[in-house]
Amino acid sequence: MGLPPAPSSGRGQRARAAVGQAIGAFAPFAVLTALLVTLGLAHGSFLSLDNLGMLAGESSVILLFATAQTLVILLGGIDLSMAALAALASVLIALVLPAAGLPGVLGVLALTGLLGAFQGFVHARGQIPSVVVTLAGLGIWSGLALSIGHTTIPVDAGHPALAWLDGTSLGVPHAFAFAAAALAGLGLCMHWLPFGRHVRAIGANPRAALMSGIFVDRVKILAFALSGLFSGFAGMAMVARTSSGNPAIADSLLLPSIAAVLIGGTAMTGGTGGLARTLIGVLTVTVLRVGIAAVGIDPAYEPIAYGVLVVVAASLTVNRAGRGWRG
Repeated sequence: MGLPPAPSSGRGQRARAAVGQAIGAFAPFAVLTALLVTLGLAHGSFLSLDNLGMLAGESSVILLFATAQTLVILLGGIDLSMAALAALASVLIALVLPAAGLPGVLGVLALTGLLGAFQGFVHARGQIPSVVVTLAGLGIWSGLALSIGHTTIPVDAGHPALAWLDGTSLGVPHAFAFAAAALAGLGLCMHWLPFGRHVRAIGANPRAALMSGIFVDRVKILAFALSGLFSGFAGMAMVARTSSGNPAIADSLLLPSIAAVLIGGTAMTGGTGGLARTLIGVLTVTVLRVGIAAVGIDPAYEPIAYGVLVVVAASLTVNRAGRGWRG
């Protein structure tokens, strides 16, 4: 006959869990700080105001991708089509901008939101894993961008509809300010509206969320619509920065954006994480991108670093005691 568990065992487990959560919340900031200090010591000018402004500008598109990706991953899914949809948006914006101006840009953003909602609809109503749906989307949107654009489509530098994104104020790039404002706006919605609670509930346990009265399909469709909209934002920002649209303009940014979400502590299994952490993850990835070039490492090693970071970060955040990643 076994002895009953010690009364303090439950408290001890809760204390260890609390310590683990605290470490998990602090770790992304510690990694970012260590990177900045290391690169600052190696290159004295790395932490100059001009260089920090450049880092902020470099991070703007990845921040837009990672913000929406965080929402999808919190649901327990993933969106692999964001870069392809952003490239399609860049091509369409470059084509409509000369004739339609700002209304044309807004029309393209509405289109990318609808395409994202369509992917969410197929995922939710068809009960098809998001990884499958968005992988198909990656191929479809990439193919459409290439068939429409074929190659780089130049636009007039400083076009009034996009010129505001390419400037700076007080040393802060407008593109970064826009991306940060979009993250903050979505973060406030997640905090104050039922939508945020519903996303986390679905990520934690979709069956329990459905039984509690949450319209799971609607939440998923809305999340993917936002992912499509933010992809459009990213395409718009890249057109403003490069004065062109291109079918391959965002090909190298999908993996870093996913790495940023995971480095920030959002679990691939869903339900755990947040947008504030994602901001730290994005800054970490951007510092790593720029740091690799600053120390003279071959840029070919950059995607290798992201791949390793994705595996390590996912292994540290996955909930092995509960459910597995649902895709």
